[in-house]
Amino acid sequence: MAENILELRNITKTFGDFVAVDSVDFELQAGEIHAILGENGAGKSTLMNLIYGLYQPSGGRIYVTDRENWQHRLRAKSPRDAIANGIGMVHQHFMLIENLTVAENIALALGQLRSGPRGSASSNERFGLIVDPTALVRSLSVGLKQRVEILKALAVDARILILDEPTAVLSPLEVEGFFTILRKLQADGRAIIFISHKMKEVLSISDRITVLRRGKKVYLGPTGELTAGALAREMIGEEINEVERSASPHLENDPPDNVLQLSNLTVLGSRNEVAVSDVSMETCRGEIVGIAGVDGNGQRELAEAIMGLRHRASGTIGILGANPQGIKAVRQRGVGYIPEDRQTTGVIAGFSVTENLLLNVTHLENIAQWNILNQKRKRETAENLITDYDIRPPNPDIPVSSLSGGNQQKIVLAREISLQPDLLIAVNPTRGLDVNAAHYVHENLLAQRDHKKSVLLISTELDEVLLLSDRLYVMSRGKLIEATAQRNDVEALGLLMTGETHTEE
Repeated sequence: MAENILELRNITKTFGDFVAVDSVDFELQAGEIHAILGENGAGKSTLMNLIYGLYQPSGGRIYVTDRENWQHRLRAKSPRDAIANGIGMVHQHFMLIENLTVAENIALALGQLRSGPRGSASSNERFGLIVDPTALVRSLSVGLKQRVEILKALAVDARILILDEPTAVLSPLEVEGFFTILRKLQADGRAIIFISHKMKEVLSISDRITVLRRGKKVYLGPTGELTAGALAREMIGEEINEVERSASPHLENDPPDNVLQLSNLTVLGSRNEVAVSDVSMETCRGEIVGIAGVDGNGQRELAEAIMGLRHRASGTIGILGANPQGIKAVRQRGVGYIPEDRQTTGVIAGFSVTENLLLNVTHLENIAQWNILNQKRKRETAENLITDYDIRPPNPDIPVSSLSGGNQQKIVLAREISLQPDLLIAVNPTRGLDVNAAHYVHENLLAQRDHKKSVLLISTELDEVLLLSDRLYVMSRGKLIEATAQRNDVEALGLLMTGETHTEE
């Protein structure tokens, strides 16, 4: 039996009256990959932040075994203390300095080691996590930022590696490569805590699984002891029915009613490179058009150009027969937007839940009376959205910064979908969401379609695009490729996503 490299004994964390982690015991063995499952708000990220020194326990103790196999109590008052004890963490929300380069961010991570680096940043090239070291972090896509976070953790040669949703922005092919990396680290005797909402990945990579529900540990067992469905029941406490997509009745019975029309659209990226190249496409009422692709291939720039957040170099963007210019004009045409990065463009962390739920001119107009906000109607609207979208904790007055990432995403979804926009642009709408919340999002997107709305779904989750889309495109190197005919050929789609095609033998 392997020795424990980390032990949590009766750990509790409270925020005021809210108990985020409730008397949890946890053991991590040397050389194992231990997955932690749970709904959004179940306490997973809070537990990891306690290990990493970002939070201090309200009760209980944490013990870590050092390199000389001596177990001692961990009193991590900051990430520096955790790093000094061989603990590295890749956060769900990036801990990067946007105005510094990739190399400078990694150097800062190495600088947190009191005794000097135990590993080498350059040695991480063997893992295939290639990022331009001179690039400013602010110019990187979400997927590339994730790579930088992984490189930071590997650079300090962590013996305990905490990964919080590490594959959220990776393609299926990249996930396979990443799992190869994890197995190499495991073979070196490093222990990995793997937090994910993707059940297939958890069952594929982990050795043991712990399930949290509302702050309590409700299950611990070897991987394979429970099926994916049984694990979901442990997470939620009840059965979850699969979302099923049927053919859109509007596409079959009604003439096409165009909502979005792109013609020869070219958009430049943050470094004046061509990010979107000569793209033409349209979406109609009563359909979901999906765009799959590896992150960083122009999806973000495409969505921002449609929303009026990014200037186009050439081409036209038509929405319901008009050519609106700028975000305000686009919004007034009845367009909803779920951005890819909720923390930078989806919510304002210091604002309350209520304020974030109503950060839309249409919501504000609905609760105003003689140009003055009706406070009673404002609170009622927020409370209804909190209930409808199961935002936790259900407190409209707390700052959004105190919510888990998944619950922050629910706020964005509630704000945008509840207005029933004619066109909804959804970029990775289930990123960081648990199985129950993702199920709810999928139901809402299909409901938009069934109500004769138009949905443009841009996602790095190929399974999600295949599940929901009536028509399918792949975006690769800024170009859009029609791929509806290949929807049942995952291998062909994977090749298209990497810019390749089948070769004849």
